[in-house]
Amino acid sequence: MSKTNVGKIFRKTEIPAPRTLLLTDTSEVCGRGLLYALVNSHLRSAISVLYLSTSLPCEEIKQFMKEESSAKIEFLDVASDPCGWDNDKPEISLQQPLHEIFRNRHIGIGGGKQRVALVIDKLEDVTRHQDSLDVIRSLHLLSGGDNIEQLILYCGRDIMPESTLSAVCHITAAVVHVLPTNPCSCRLILRKPSGKIIKVHEEFSLTQDLQVQDIHLTKSKEASCSLESANAVAILAAQTTFNLSLTDDQRVAKNNLLLPHTRIQSQGGEIHYTPDDVDDWDEEDPDDDLNI
Repeated sequence: MSKTNVGKIFRKTEIPAPRTLLLTDTSEVCGRGLLYALVNSHLRSAISVLYLSTSLPCEEIKQFMKEESSAKIEFLDVASDPCGWDNDKPEISLQQPLHEIFRNRHIGIGGGKQRVALVIDKLEDVTRHQDSLDVIRSLHLLSGGDNIEQLILYCGRDIMPESTLSAVCHITAAVVHVLPTNPCSCRLILRKPSGKIIKVHEEFSLTQDLQVQDIHLTKSKEASCSLESANAVAILAAQTTFNLSLTDDQRVAKNNLLLPHTRIQSQGGEIHYTPDDVDDWDEEDPDDDLNI
């Protein structure tokens, strides 16, 4: 059972699941592993998938899907001919609005009772052929479909126009930014239906069968952190002209020292004042010469 938010989302144990999810990566790190993990999670839960591929041939993507689930997934391949120039009557073109592309498929889009997950891989290719406002409008219409289980968007955040990426992030319930770290990690923004917003940085790993696993802090990692802390103290001490550390006897004496304010708070105290010779103790008004 996953305990992290990213594990719950990609293993489909987050209840309720985010209706729209945006997954981004960069040229330094690839997020396809997470994308395929989420698609396989839908297929394992008997949810049909309609997959729009704009960059990779469908045959290359199919090798990451389970063979027994092949009947539950349908591909819309526009990688080789995105605008339909090689066909007099193309069935699909990236110049068409996205909601029309998906609505025209027979898998149950647009009024069917069958639950379906929609995948757009990659969104930046769509924005090259359509106005950004039209893309946002189509995504909004798709996410509101009654039979839509989840709308999954995948793009490169260093390629997408910044204004468009910001608008897409605004309308999605979950945003996962994969980071170029070791071990793998991501920055997650999750908007709950209650209005609560979760912003976390989490680490994860992928198994051979593309399932997301949590990464727990092992003893060896804790030991290495302690060693790094000790090394940092030694380096800092070597760069100063005075001693920053304490001996064992000094540390014991420091811990046993009772500070004055602590002693007064626990035992009570009095204020003793001895007047000076020059102090004026007459009871006359000190301001009587001011004629106030």
